[in-house]
Amino acid sequence: MSRSIVLDMPTLTPVRVLAHAMAKLVLVIVCMMTAAAVGHAQNASLKRAAGDGDIPVFTDTYDNAEFCADGRGTGPCAVAPVDVPEFDASFVYRFLAYHAQRPFDRFSWQAFTSLMAPLDHPDQAALWESFPTRRDLFSEVTYPNPACADDLPDGHLLLASYLQSTGDVLIDQAGNFVLFETRINPVAADYIIANNLQTPAGRAAFATSGQSIDFPTGHLQADVATKVKLASADAVANDASNASGPSIPASAPGAMGAQLLKFSWRILPNADAASRDRYFTRPARISLAGDQTIDGRTKCLDVTVGLVGMHLVQRVASGNGDRWIWSSFEHIDNVPLAANARRPNSIITKQPFENGCLVPEAVEGEFAFYGGQLPAGSPANQPISGTLKWADNPPYARLASGDHPTPPDIVRCWRLFSGTAESNFVWQTKLNDSVLANYMLLGTQWIGNPGGEPFGIGEVPRFLTNSTLESFMQDQSDATCLGCHARATTDVGQNANFTFLLDPGS
Repeated sequence: MSRSIVLDMPTLTPVRVLAHAMAKLVLVIVCMMTAAAVGHAQNASLKRAAGDGDIPVFTDTYDNAEFCADGRGTGPCAVAPVDVPEFDASFVYRFLAYHAQRPFDRFSWQAFTSLMAPLDHPDQAALWESFPTRRDLFSEVTYPNPACADDLPDGHLLLASYLQSTGDVLIDQAGNFVLFETRINPVAADYIIANNLQTPAGRAAFATSGQSIDFPTGHLQADVATKVKLASADAVANDASNASGPSIPASAPGAMGAQLLKFSWRILPNADAASRDRYFTRPARISLAGDQTIDGRTKCLDVTVGLVGMHLVQRVASGNGDRWIWSSFEHIDNVPLAANARRPNSIITKQPFENGCLVPEAVEGEFAFYGGQLPAGSPANQPISGTLKWADNPPYARLASGDHPTPPDIVRCWRLFSGTAESNFVWQTKLNDSVLANYMLLGTQWIGNPGGEPFGIGEVPRFLTNSTLESFMQDQSDATCLGCHARATTDVGQNANFTFLLDPGS
């Protein structure tokens, strides 16, 4: 029989309460000391913001086993997690709950930092840079200007996409386009190639073969799995008398599952060295066709880009992992919080944002995608009307007339879950000497229940969006990553196992 877990916090014994109180005191003191470094754009905010009433509750100290997937070492490492061993599919989770969400947020941070390895040498190629891109796998997805690939220097990204999934264009406050890139890990790429899914004819043949598209799932190797006690809600409750908190099982080593990545990159101004220091950066070349440029000529633009957003999607074996785990990260300086931002568990409504996501009264600091041009209380996240073209020099975004467009004011519509904000704080503190401390986890989405109104397909949290990847649809009823991708099909109409990759023309 399935059991429902709907509370945000576990039942605590007196010993556990005292331990938690001490942990809170220590963490709050540290928060006060470091809030200026990581707090302002996280909107958590590690200090009370007038009227928001949404303060993270720091309830647990984090053991060193939190940070590396194999449970060894004292900090983030290059070992990638392959599963979420604590997940218990016999429970029904309809809302975010602290101890239910924590293993998933840990998984997200472990996966993110392992993909960025080597962490102590950000100038060296990261692991994800060895993954093929969507354009590498699917020959029908060509570069607008193929000549840009000629003599591409080592370590340079070759970018071309600047349309979001909605068809909209995002530009930053400097007037430059945001660019997007999709990468596929070797496990997923090998599966696609082995089944000839990289060609239109192969996808058509696969659809008529009677087989289902079924990307590989990650799982722990046998000797590790036997040592890992799958954590159920009962186990967490029974462990409440342990003042040190629930034990943290290893999430590696084992067999890696399919992993899909989508990046958003901001073009960084040449003169702003201080801004560059806050981003994970890469040299890049932008491939442009003549119909994309203001003068009608093909171009190859060499720029420096900074990472502003990332979706990280991975398939695991435990629980309901057949629906994938979806993690979303973004830079802490991207956007402020909307004036009417909702908490992740406030979903019992058909229309979460009846009047859209609203401009806040005032914000602290500067943001890459918010300039405060609109009056407080008015709808933000308004796409630019009209076609934008590329100029030869920054700011690159131009109207057809050649004039500079007004950048949109983008805000974040959904607050961070308090447990996710806590996880961010602890990981950012651990990454203090790394540029990755300037990134935050927005949420980790997984399947926790059978779904149905108002619970979508059963995803927890119900809604998840990224301000740079879904800028203009955050307030919509289908603003849910797993919910949207549940509808994914190939270009011949076969269920695509939660990815639109197999419909290359979409």
